[in-house]
Amino acid sequence: MTGPDTMPQPERDEKKRIQILDSAADLFSRRGFDKTSIRGLASEARVSTSTIYAHFADKDDLLLQSIDRRLSVVEQKVTRIAEHDPDPLQQLKTILSVIHNSLKDDPFLRKILIFDSQVVDHRLHQRADLARNRIKALALQGLRNAVTSGVLDCDDVDALETVLRVSFQGWVLSVENGTDEISEERLTKMLIHLVEGRRK
Repeated sequence: MTGPDTMPQPERDEKKRIQILDSAADLFSRRGFDKTSIRGLASEARVSTSTIYAHFADKDDLLLQSIDRRLSVVEQKVTRIAEHDPDPLQQLKTILSVIHNSLKDDPFLRKILIFDSQVVDHRLHQRADLARNRIKALALQGLRNAVTSGVLDCDDVDALETVLRVSFQGWVLSVENGTDEISEERLTKMLIHLVEGRRK
């Protein structure tokens, strides 16, 4: 068994980097970008400021890498679904469920996707927009796979994608505002029922 003292240096460095990123995401979400300091982050992550600067150039770099880390976790989950579930319709349902649950459990990612001005500095809006598109792309790919395979009968995929994008954005806002009265499971079922579900 490999303990902290016997772990190879590259693994220790990566573990420390992830520890800092997770603490940064939490602080950015709770305090906002401007009110989060490197000194405060060092205290939260239980590291020195020099350790933070050994891994990250500045606070902007921390925010960008925090976004990438959270998105990568969601993308990895979706990739595993695609690899292990051959049923395109079930894939779509599971992908939407994973995305909804990930966002519901991650206030930092939600704030990024709705461009919360306290978290997303105006200079970083383009990067936040890319983050939003990465999340949407996961759901849209699942949707297109289901239509292409014939398990969903839809004559206008582009229009259906627009419905998905609009409902997705509205759901994220409702969760962030604490007004989500409909579960992600009900939303997923409703999306599927917007088109005629049928098997070949």
